Amino acid sequence: MHRIEFWRDIHTKLGDFRLAIDSDGGLHTGWKSIGQHPAGGCHAPTLREDIAQWVRGYLDGLVEPPPPFDIPSATPFRGRCLEACRRLPPGITISYSQLAELAGSPSAARAAGSAMRHNATPLLIPCHRVIRSSGEPGGFAGRNTHDDPAVMLKMRLQELEAPSDV
Repeated sequence: MHRIEFWRDIHTKLGDFRLAIDSDGGLHTGWKSIGQHPAGGCHAPTLREDIAQWVRGYLDGLVEPPPPFDIPSATPFRGRCLEACRRLPPGITISYSQLAELAGSPSAARAAGSAMRHNATPLLIPCHRVIRSSGEPGGFAGRNTHDDPAVMLKMRLQELEAPSDV
């Protein structure tokens, strides 16, 4: 893993969200409120303003694809899982088994879960859209109890994307 070079925090209604760039140019993100954010490097208050604006808009209901960014390096299977997850449309959830199938390894549901656990770019790569086959949310940021703030954040992100009844 490459070290974090630059970072900035974005204040949102769901807590502070950190953007960071590693020494290879890969983007890292995370929620400070759940203790899952990239650390190190130098503060850069205007870092990736395009993504900062996207994050704010997204959390205010403007669900559109994020600006282009480089995914941090990963193993081949994890990379395929991240790319498959990146393509999931808002408001859609799939199971870890379905993600493994999209990544080319249908029997690797646990490995797909691990790939989501190690997603260095949550929200932009929407791992909150991957759930257990039972329909339960599963884990988020390495935690998996329903009352954990991380899992509650995952469910809140799903709620933000849910189609509204008209």
